[in-house]
Amino acid sequence: MPESYYVLGAEDPDVGYRARLAYTRDHPLRSWMTGVRFDKQPPAPIPLKLRGTDEEGWVLGELWLTPITVMSKRLHEVLLRAGVDNLDTYAVELTDPEDGTVYRDFVAFNLVGKVAAADAGKTRFAAGGKERTGSADIDSLAVDLDKTRGALMFRLAESVNAIVVHASVKDAIEAAGISTLTFLEPEDWAG
Repeated sequence: MPESYYVLGAEDPDVGYRARLAYTRDHPLRSWMTGVRFDKQPPAPIPLKLRGTDEEGWVLGELWLTPITVMSKRLHEVLLRAGVDNLDTYAVELTDPEDGTVYRDFVAFNLVGKVAAADAGKTRFAAGGKERTGSADIDSLAVDLDKTRGALMFRLAESVNAIVVHASVKDAIEAAGISTLTFLEPEDWAG
């Protein structure tokens, strides 16, 4: 089977909604989406508030990609066992402002490293978009396998909001019973 990659995502579950996170930036220049290692460490633990609870009910997710990247400790362990070695993690406290419950089974993470893996000849960039690095507007992604150099998980240098995972990482997550993440075929991803 040829090597393949997927774009990682997180969606609301079939029942209820994934709680949203409220995050107050602790440093004006810190970005959780650039793939660059932090010069100064964030506070420990990072305080986050849960929001978006409503009458439909809410659940804690395994992964949040905005406004700060957070994952469950369970997902982090799966990624480590799968060989992902470019995650800097930080303790977080998720607080439910309604009842004061504090959840500590999560970590904020900085995915360190960007890979310019878009196949320029096959990737469809949005019409009129001139940007080709950092924040390119992509209608359909084609991954150049030679450029990935076997990386297991990385931010796409052309559009850093995309987290790309190797098929072996996808398989490990699914084998662990984590079913709330999405894995888009690159050609089906737009961002």
